[in-house]
Amino acid sequence: MIGDAVNLASRLEGLTRIYGMDILLGATVAEYVRDEFHLRSVARAQVKGKTAPVDIFALIGARNEDIDPEFLKWLETYEEAILKFRSRDFKQAKIFFSRFLEFYPDDFLAKMYLDRALEYEKAPPNEAWNAVEVFEKK
Repeated sequence: MIGDAVNLASRLEGLTRIYGMDILLGATVAEYVRDEFHLRSVARAQVKGKTAPVDIFALIGARNEDIDPEFLKWLETYEEAILKFRSRDFKQAKIFFSRFLEFYPDDFLAKMYLDRALEYEKAPPNEAWNAVEVFEKK
């Protein structure tokens, strides 16, 4: 198989280890499955071989599956935290990530973003920062 979509899929597979997720989806696939699956924002990343960033999502489960409704409720808090983080409101992001972690203390992504929010609150990134992670390796 060859092509841009296959290349992106390969890069996303490599990022599963970095983000601690089993399945990652790019924005295009996420739009196709959003009505049938619960998704979670993971990152904005520029993968090797791309010049533009792509939004990355994790697959939580099918909407017709029995998924913990409390987790889905608190996932809204996590998503709000991601929005605050991306808009450089690190103080509010820290609060939202901390709330989420009160109920899901082992959540890798929330811990990762809380650590970054704390770091950026103390030493904000430069004005060019756009919440995009750039990956130079496959």
